[in-house]
Amino acid sequence: MLNICRLSLLTVGILAFASPVVADDAALAAKLVGTWEGKWEFSGAGGKLTAKITASTGNSLKGETTWFGTAVGDFSDRFSSAKVKGNKLKVSEQTMDFEATISEDGSSMEGTWTSPVATGGMNLKKKVN
Repeated sequence: MLNICRLSLLTVGILAFASPVVADDAALAAKLVGTWEGKWEFSGAGGKLTAKITASTGNSLKGETTWFGTAVGDFSDRFSSAKVKGNKLKVSEQTMDFEATISEDGSSMEGTWTSPVATGGMNLKKKVN
């Protein structure tokens, strides 16, 4: 009986700790909705990168990125299940994926993009409307 009580208290403690983290992720995701501009880089080359984050639900985001000046020209990718966890954003798209660390104030992010053939750096800053 004592072991069951200890297990119950441990479970309640874990759940109490997890709830604020999930709430913080959702609050940060909501703060990221908007228009972002920056650049992508690869081996001394690079180009403009834009992102329009159009919706957040919990810690999930939807939107679209546009990559300018790539080896295959300019192109746009849509995403519907990007995730915020802690101060990290992970975006999976059809052509390019990226993971970024979000600044403490939520106004910029920096990270790495990945395609089937290459990987490089990227950064974005939120436009103030």
